[in-house]
Amino acid sequence: MSISEEERGSEFESAEFPRPAALRSARVLRRLSRSLSGRRVSISAVVVAVALSALTGCLYFGVHRGDQRTGDDAAAAVRQAVTDGTTALLTYKSDTVDADLQAANTFLTGEFGVYYQSFTRDVVAPAAKEQHITTTATVVGAATMTLEDDRAVALVMVNQATSTAINPQPNSTSTSIRVEVERQDGRWLISKFDPV
Repeated sequence: MSISEEERGSEFESAEFPRPAALRSARVLRRLSRSLSGRRVSISAVVVAVALSALTGCLYFGVHRGDQRTGDDAAAAVRQAVTDGTTALLTYKSDTVDADLQAANTFLTGEFGVYYQSFTRDVVAPAAKEQHITTTATVVGAATMTLEDDRAVALVMVNQATSTAINPQPNSTSTSIRVEVERQDGRWLISKFDPV
C-alpha cells in the first residue's frame, strides 16, 4: 500500500517530530501551483477578451467605417452635395443676386471658392442687376465617378433657364459639368467645377 506525500508529511508532523521544511515547502508550492494554474486560465481569458475587443474595434473603425466613407451612403451624399451645390451656383435672381451668390459660397472650398466669390461679385452680380438677369438651374442627373475617403468626382447634367429684361421669355440650355468635391467637417464641398 502506497502512502501519499501528504500522509507521509503528516507522519512527521507531531509534537515530537515537526514536519521537515522541505516537505512543508513542497506542499506550499503544490498549492501555489494549483492556485496559479486557475489564475492563469482567468488571466488568459482576460487577455483573449481584450484582444478580441481590440480586433473588433480595429475592424469597425478600419473596415466598417472605411466602407461608410466610400460606400453607397457616401456616394449618395456626394450626389446630393453636387446637386445642391450646382443648383445654388447657377441659380440667382436680379433682385436677390447678392444674397443668392453669397448662399452659393457655402457650398465651395479652396481656390475655386475664392475665384467664384470674386468673379460673381465683380462680374455676375453687376450684370444681373443691370440687365435684370434671372437664371434657374435644375439638375436632371448626377453620377459619382470616383470616390475616395475625402475626395470625389461627379458628373452633373443641368438644364438652365435664363431670362433678361430684353428677353423675358426664358432661354433654356443643357450642359454637363464635371464637379470635384472634398469632404470637410463632414460636408462635401465643391473644389472644381468644369463644364464638359
